[in-house]
Amino acid sequence: MASFVTTNNKTKVIVRKKGYPTRCKTFLKKSDGIIWARKVESEMERGLFEDAAKAKTTLLSDVLNKYYNSCVSRNLKALRFIRAHISIINRRLKDITVIDVNSQCLSNYRNHRLTNASPATTKLELGIILRALKYAKNELGIHIPSFPNVKYPTVSNARNRRVSDIELTQIKGNITNIGIKTIITLALETAMRRSEILSMQWQHLDWQNKTLIIPDTKTNNPREIPLTPCAINTLMSLKSHDIGFVFKVKAGSVSQAFKRSCAKLKIENLRFHDLRHEATTRLFELGLNVIEVGSITGHRDLKMLNRYTHLKAEKLGEKLRRLQE
Repeated sequence: MASFVTTNNKTKVIVRKKGYPTRCKTFLKKSDGIIWARKVESEMERGLFEDAAKAKTTLLSDVLNKYYNSCVSRNLKALRFIRAHISIINRRLKDITVIDVNSQCLSNYRNHRLTNASPATTKLELGIILRALKYAKNELGIHIPSFPNVKYPTVSNARNRRVSDIELTQIKGNITNIGIKTIITLALETAMRRSEILSMQWQHLDWQNKTLIIPDTKTNNPREIPLTPCAINTLMSLKSHDIGFVFKVKAGSVSQAFKRSCAKLKIENLRFHDLRHEATTRLFELGLNVIEVGSITGHRDLKMLNRYTHLKAEKLGEKLRRLQE
């Protein structure tokens, strides 16, 4: 049975039951305390009671740090990226306990972040928080009585910038590093990500079948892609080893060299990653279907693949005319 202690017009309710931690709560009205005690006792009797004490004493920052460690143990991609954003979250919510991370708390965090971060970044950080809470519930055994919901900010960061052959010639002509020039060429010929190009090793190349195996991808799904004659000739001009990495260039160096070249040539609104967009679009313009293009680029989501595709009307017109002949 519950115990009731009344002091200063408030009633403290104490529920004790063998096998369960003691539960205490204070109410302004004794009647409310009686209702709460009956509910807790009923849940204990039916084995439905879950103690939220850990959620009240565990800091969100501790959960986020443990979630990051789980990402490390699973060898997830972008660990530095996850760690950086967890650090930002911890600065804002470092003293918040898990029980206090409700929908209002997340809404406030969203509104604050949107004042100095993009909608995409804000959405990403909210996702990290929610995944960490699920980890706390499923892996750490922390009972969260009411799992929070929050509306993500609208993200519209799809790009439609296409790069011309003239621009590519100018950009490569302005870069002195032969390795980076070659990386730019391969990005356009293979639609590979920057990280995939830099992870290429000579033993991954099948010269006889003119293919390349990409064992380590962003989506953790290895794939094999065909190599164009231009890609093969480019790689053959470099070939000096049978094993080991093809390039010994840092990712930041590639992007910085590309950015500096564009700035010097006054080529606006162009990023290295736009080469992947351009390469994907050109595959469609060559007549490949969605499945064929997806097998090359590694896209498994049609919606995402569509974001990378910016077909020119004149190219579509040429194809229509060929089909009607």
